[in-house]
Amino acid sequence: MAYSASNLLVLAATLITITAPLQLCSAHPVVPDVTSQDQARSSSISGLSCTSSPLGMTSGAIPDSSLTASGSHVSYPPSNARLNGTGWWVCPFGKREGQWIQVDLGQYTAITGVIVQGYPGGYYIRTFAVNSSNTGESNDWQKLTDRGQTVQLNGHSGSGPPLNVTFPVVLMARFLRILPLTWTSQDHYYLRFEVLGCRVTSGMIRLVGGDDKWSGQVEIYRHDAWGAVCDSSWDMKDATTVCHQLGFIEALEAKTGLSSRESDRPIVMNRVACTGTERRLADCPFVCTGSQQCSSSTVAGVVCKPRPDELRLVGGSRTSGRVEIYRGGSWGTICDTTWNQTDAGIVCRQLGFSGALEAKSAAHFGQGSGPVHMDGVACEGSEEKISDCPSHCWEETSCSHSHDAGVICSDENTVTTNK
Repeated sequence: MAYSASNLLVLAATLITITAPLQLCSAHPVVPDVTSQDQARSSSISGLSCTSSPLGMTSGAIPDSSLTASGSHVSYPPSNARLNGTGWWVCPFGKREGQWIQVDLGQYTAITGVIVQGYPGGYYIRTFAVNSSNTGESNDWQKLTDRGQTVQLNGHSGSGPPLNVTFPVVLMARFLRILPLTWTSQDHYYLRFEVLGCRVTSGMIRLVGGDDKWSGQVEIYRHDAWGAVCDSSWDMKDATTVCHQLGFIEALEAKTGLSSRESDRPIVMNRVACTGTERRLADCPFVCTGSQQCSSSTVAGVVCKPRPDELRLVGGSRTSGRVEIYRGGSWGTICDTTWNQTDAGIVCRQLGFSGALEAKSAAHFGQGSGPVHMDGVACEGSEEKISDCPSHCWEETSCSHSHDAGVICSDENTVTTNK
């Protein structure tokens, strides 16, 4: 993916192979000037040889058998959820919470957003979350992280105009789930939608096996399969191209000597020679031999530079840990002075979780290193990200890492099929 930073913030979490579900957004921003399928077709995906367009909910290219849900009213099955159709998908009456509707796109696909439509009379969802998966297995669901803006489906007149929702990242997946979070009705809600994206995936890249979404081994998609990149001649120019393609600002490190995480992962690129100006790794010169033998038998990786005020959880689990924020070119911690449940809730929602179960103090998840970036945090609860909250900005903190703040986040919107 060669996504420019100006239009598509590509979150590497959508490309990292992990066994835990991905972070889900509180909701997605509505793009008010794009409300029809014809307009949506004009939205190209930077760096891909394809254009974002409807993927088949309206045309029927996606069959009824590919539409499933956690539950629905007997008269309003998932197959009714097609945009501009004659029916609606409706959650079970009186059981609005925890519902989802799923689309099997049939193959690995670049998903850029959805077009959604609400029902008149107040029966529509206000915000929703998104999960995606390559396999549909319970341990493969990932979440889409967002900045917490609200989707408003204005269904007060007529059937409600379709609204285009552009995801803040491009999802690379086969399965997509929409999980309503808030709605207008006290009993149930109605929904129609279309999925936007494209199916041309050759040249897509992802990072695997890293400690976080900013680092890992580089894999590239070619001929309907993922392949590794040999680390022979791998340097910062190559790493820069990878990080730019993934939507990051720049590369911090070109990693070599990494063992392939799977013995059967083929080497598909060797002696890559990027200039650093290419939009995609696939556009760089490399040795064009059939077998792509790698003399070192080790593969290439990268460490990309996070964006300012990016968050991560360290020392715990996928849903808990010491809170670290990237600022001034380094990862640092947050002091637990006045740290409370409200502050923890902002962190968890920024990371894509539904809320916070607990605010932890006194380096509960271990002491961090580097600077303490924030002290005296005083969130009101309405902020979209922790950097929007007041804190002691003009004074250098005297807080030590023995007071690093942590969180335990609630993940009630993640759907699993087994325990």
